[in-house]
Amino acid sequence: MRLRISFLILVSFILPNSLPGQGYSFEKVPDWVKEVTIPSKLPVSKYEIMSGFYEMLIDYQINLEKNMMFCREVRNVVSYSGITNASQISVSFDTSYQKLYIHHLYIWRKWIKTDRTHDLTLELMNNEQNLQQGIYTGQVTAYDILNDVRKDDLIEFAYTLVGKNPIFENGKYLFIPLEAMNPIDLLSMRVIYPKDKDYVYNCVGCDSLIQTSEKDGYKQLELKQEDIKALQLEENTPPWVIPYKYFTLSSFRSWREVNTWAQSVFALKKEPELSEVFHELFSGTETTEEKINKIINFVQDDIRYMGVESGIGSIKPASPEKVIKQRFGDCKDKSLLLVSLLKKIGVTEAYPVLVNTDLQSSLVKLGPSNEVFNHCITTFNYENQTYWVDPTIGMQGGDFKNISIINFDKALIIGKPSDSLHTMVQIRNTPPDDIVDEYTIESFTEPAKLKITSIRYGFEADMRRSLVEYISANKLQEIAEADLKEQYPEVIKTADIDLHDDILKNIFTTNYQFDVGGFWQDGDKGTNEAAKGLWVFRFEPQTMYREINKSSCEKRKYEYAVYYPLNFVYRVIFHFPKPMIIDDNYTLYDNNVFTLEEVIEQLSSNSIQIEYTYKTKSNSIKPGDYMQICEEKNKIAKQFPLVIYFPK
Repeated sequence: MRLRISFLILVSFILPNSLPGQGYSFEKVPDWVKEVTIPSKLPVSKYEIMSGFYEMLIDYQINLEKNMMFCREVRNVVSYSGITNASQISVSFDTSYQKLYIHHLYIWRKWIKTDRTHDLTLELMNNEQNLQQGIYTGQVTAYDILNDVRKDDLIEFAYTLVGKNPIFENGKYLFIPLEAMNPIDLLSMRVIYPKDKDYVYNCVGCDSLIQTSEKDGYKQLELKQEDIKALQLEENTPPWVIPYKYFTLSSFRSWREVNTWAQSVFALKKEPELSEVFHELFSGTETTEEKINKIINFVQDDIRYMGVESGIGSIKPASPEKVIKQRFGDCKDKSLLLVSLLKKIGVTEAYPVLVNTDLQSSLVKLGPSNEVFNHCITTFNYENQTYWVDPTIGMQGGDFKNISIINFDKALIIGKPSDSLHTMVQIRNTPPDDIVDEYTIESFTEPAKLKITSIRYGFEADMRRSLVEYISANKLQEIAEADLKEQYPEVIKTADIDLHDDILKNIFTTNYQFDVGGFWQDGDKGTNEAAKGLWVFRFEPQTMYREINKSSCEKRKYEYAVYYPLNFVYRVIFHFPKPMIIDDNYTLYDNNVFTLEEVIEQLSSNSIQIEYTYKTKSNSIKPGDYMQICEEKNKIAKQFPLVIYFPK
C-alpha cells in the first residue's frame, strides 16, 4: 500500500494526486475543458522564488464522471539558473490503469507563441524509487529536456491523465493543494460531475472562493485565486501539519462507508488453508499466548517485506496462502495473514487496520475517503485487552503484551464499522533507557579510560537491533568513535564493541571502550589569570545536547515536532586522580513538553556522578508555548557545561 496523496511542492510539472496508463499519445484538448487566460506578468523578483522559475498559471480541470484530469501550467523563467530546472518536464502515472494524453507545448518569447509540441521526445522511465525497500509500484515517468529555452521565456505545457484504479470502484476523492513553495500568479481549479451525485467537498481556508453552478445536468465547482505568495515553511514542522490551503472532495459521507468498502477489499473468497504454518510453528504443547507470540514472530521475520503495488495490487492484499507460498508480502499482505492466523487459534477479534503514518490525527481533516491511507497494521483483542502490531517491523523483542509500535493516532479498523476513526491507545510499561559514560582518569597528562554502556528497552531496543542487522556492529563502533572525536582531540579504541541482545525481554546492551585524551588544559599556558596553577577540564554533555540545545527563539505559526515517547537516564561518572569535594545538587525542569532532572553528587573522595533523567510528554510544542519552552531550553543548555579545576 502506498500513499494516495502527494503534497504539491511545485518544482516540476506534477499532479496534485499521484494519478498514475499504458504509454502516451498526442491528443487535442478535451471538449469539456474550459479555456483559462494566462495572466499578465506580475512583478515577481528572482529572489522570491526557488529553482529560478515560478508558475504564472496552474490550471486543474477534473471530470469525475470520465475519470479525467486536465492539467495546464505556464512557467516563467526569471533567471539563468532557472533555465535548467524549468526546461525539464515530467509526468508520472501508473501503466496498469492510466493513459497520458499530451495536448501541447508552447514557448512564449516576448509574448509571441511558438508551437513546440512535435519537438517533444518524451522517454518513459521506470519510476521505482523504492525497490531497495522491496516495493514495486509499476509507475513510469514521461520525461523530456526541452531545447532552446531562454531567460524570460514562458513554458506552457498541457496534458490529461485518464483512468482510475479499479479497486476504488465508483468512489471519488480529490486532494488539491492551493499553495506551493513558489509564488503563483493564477491558480484555477474546476471540477465537474453529474448533479445527482451528492459529493462532499471542502476548501480549507478558501471556502469563500468556491463558486458553484449547474449546466446541462452537471454540477460545476470553480476556484480562481490570484497572486498567491510563496509558502513559508518553518523548521521542524511535524508531518501531520498541513501548512497550506487545500481542496478536498469525496463520494464518501462517513468512515462507516469507507469501512464497508475496505471489508470488501480485504474479504477472502474462501477459508484460508494454513495448516502448513501451524505444522512449522507449533509442537502441540504451546499455550494460546505462546502461539500468539510465535505467529507474530513468523509474520514479522519469516515473511520478508516486499510488495508488488501496481494497480489493484496497490490496495488489495494477496491471499494468505499466496503470501505463505512466496514468503513475502507488503504491509496489507502481512496484516491479513496475521489476522487469519490469529483467528485460526481462537483469537476471533483480530482485524487489519488502515492508518496514515504522516497525518496521524490530521487524517480526519481530509474527510472520509478510501484514498487517504498509506499503511496497514493489525489489532486484536485478547482477554479484554487491545493490542496493536505492525507486521512489517522485524526482529522485535518481548512478547505481544509489550510489543512496541508507533502510535498513528487515528485508525480505520476493518470490520469494526464506526462513524468516526478509532483512536490508538497504547499501554507502555517500558523502563527508561540507561546510558552511562564512565571516565577513569589516572593522570592529568595521559589519556583517560572511557567506558560507555547503553541499555535500551522496548522500541529503542528494536531500533538498535535492526540497525546492527543493517549496518554491522563495526560500523556502529565507527559512528561512536567519530562522535567522540568531535569532543576530544585524542580517541583510541581499546576494545571491540560488545553487544548483548536479550530478545525475550527486549533489552539491547552496547558496550564501548576508548582511551580519550587532550581534554585537560594547563592553566599556566592560557591567558586566564584565575586558572594559573590549575588543571582545567570543561565537560559538555553531548548526549543531552541532542535533546536540549541552543536555538533562536522566534514566534511560530505551526507546531514544533518533538521526539515522543523518549525516556532515558544519562549518567556520567568521573574517577579523578586526586580527591575533590563538591556540594550535591538537584535541579528540576518541568513543563508540558518535557521533564528534566539533574543530580550532581559525590560518590567517593575521588569520584562524582552527574545524572540526567529526561522524558518527553508530547509529540510537539504548540505555537503559543514555543517561545517560553525554547527560552527554557536555551537556559538549560547554557548551564549544562561543568568546569572542573584541580591544583597542579
